[in-house]
Amino acid sequence: MKIVNPYCFKMNRNILALSLFLVMFSATVCSFASNDQFSSRPIKVLILSGSNNHEWKKTTPLLNRILDESGLFLTEITEKPDSMSYATWKKFDLIFCNANTWPDNAARLGSQWENDFSRYVREGGGTLFFHASASSFYGWDDFRKIGIGRWGKETFHNAPVVASLYNLDQKHPITKGLNGFRIMDEVWEKTELSDGAKAIGFLKATNARDGHAIDEPAIFVSQTGKGRNFFTILGHDERALLNSGMRTLLLRAAQWCAGRAVTVLPPMEMSTKKTDSKPKYSWVESDTTFTLLNHKETVWQFNYKDRFQRPYFHPLTVNNTLITCVSPPDHPHHLGMWFCWKYINHLNYWEYLNEYRSAKTGYKSEGATEIMDSKILRNPDYSADIRLSINYHPLKGEPVMSEERSYHVSVPAKDGSYFIDEDHLFKVLSDSVVLDRTPPAIRGGRIQGGYAGISIRFSQDFTSPVFKSSGDSTQCKKCDWQYYGFESLTGKKVGVKIEQDQQYRSATNTWYIINDPLIPFYYFSPAVIFDSPVILRKGTTWRLKYRIQMMEGEVR
Repeated sequence: MKIVNPYCFKMNRNILALSLFLVMFSATVCSFASNDQFSSRPIKVLILSGSNNHEWKKTTPLLNRILDESGLFLTEITEKPDSMSYATWKKFDLIFCNANTWPDNAARLGSQWENDFSRYVREGGGTLFFHASASSFYGWDDFRKIGIGRWGKETFHNAPVVASLYNLDQKHPITKGLNGFRIMDEVWEKTELSDGAKAIGFLKATNARDGHAIDEPAIFVSQTGKGRNFFTILGHDERALLNSGMRTLLLRAAQWCAGRAVTVLPPMEMSTKKTDSKPKYSWVESDTTFTLLNHKETVWQFNYKDRFQRPYFHPLTVNNTLITCVSPPDHPHHLGMWFCWKYINHLNYWEYLNEYRSAKTGYKSEGATEIMDSKILRNPDYSADIRLSINYHPLKGEPVMSEERSYHVSVPAKDGSYFIDEDHLFKVLSDSVVLDRTPPAIRGGRIQGGYAGISIRFSQDFTSPVFKSSGDSTQCKKCDWQYYGFESLTGKKVGVKIEQDQQYRSATNTWYIINDPLIPFYYFSPAVIFDSPVILRKGTTWRLKYRIQMMEGEVR
């Protein structure tokens, strides 16, 4: 069985196997969990939500998705934490707080509620707080100790910046084996901390307003009776929670706070484990995936006939740095590196239907991109050739266009770079085919619409985008090639160059680039029908060819 991780970061195969085992072996437990770290049942988590001076309506669903998709947790959400009692608290191994009372700092929920919560923690219930979620009940001393960190009289922050986590405690289970990482986040300075808080990670950044150096403890743990508590100043918004390092940190903290062994492995680029510099390649193949590994770590993976209903590459990596992102919350139809038409004969082949756009419902568009046949060739040098026969048709209709598609994936060079050659040959089967797009227009200060064809959605860990092209301008709309590069989770410079074959390119092509660091939304495409729709008559063929190169460093 293939598992697609929709959070745009690469999980070790051991984690995926463990996740499946835990889900299948779950048991119902009526009282809250014992702290048996070898228990095999999923961890039961209650997310507190419903009130926060941050965007809880966005972050709570994302937290729920992060926990659920790991396969390690059974998650429930309450937007009425004041309705909880000891009888309900004790059903859960972990309370994951995404609620606060700010700015009503004097708020209290009564002695019975407070006693029940304190009893739950002291008897072994875990608590996990992040950013402002412990900034509540300022007159209740026990909560201050449990929550570890809150906004205090001297606390301040400025605009979000790229911060670097460092000096992660290699003796604590949460941070053991983790290298530092970079994150775009709102950084608190002079956080008010409770007595007994232990820092297990630190942060450096430069203040966005006046440029002063920031150096703060950022990750904390404590113990209250038998209960384990976690707090980090990180996690201001959805963008911060999409960071692979942040997600890894929260999942590991959730396991530890619940009294379990920490089994979530970090992305390879964050791991302190040293890798052999000499390549050792191998293939892994299933009925829906074809993967090249180097020392058991994914170099690239091709996905087809899976739940997303179209072929795509994800993950694409270079030297263990993740490049692509798959099915992010803002655009669930963005699939790493993929080729897709927007409209064929006025039916949408790009976005999913509202009722079919989740793992629970499955994924369907108005038009189907159906793989009729596939052939995969493993070459002795660890390059590969993939061939697909595809039909395009309405969900309940006959094919209107066919395609013969081929990929040639090169073996990685000594510097880790490699390329993918794509060849698309389309043939019209109906009387005519209209290939169309949303007409491009300026909306919200940038061009929107016009996209179709080959596309890349980049990792949401990336910062500091760089553009280069074959022309004089970095934003050359008709250039032969474009390069889009970034700084990665660990500060490496990586990027992708797309080159159009001059003999097989579209006259209606225009480069389409989205550079939005707030979501983050980094997208890249030689949009094949940007300038105008294309009408093809029955029997007509159309060929497009590209070379896509993954590399570390910047293109020359």
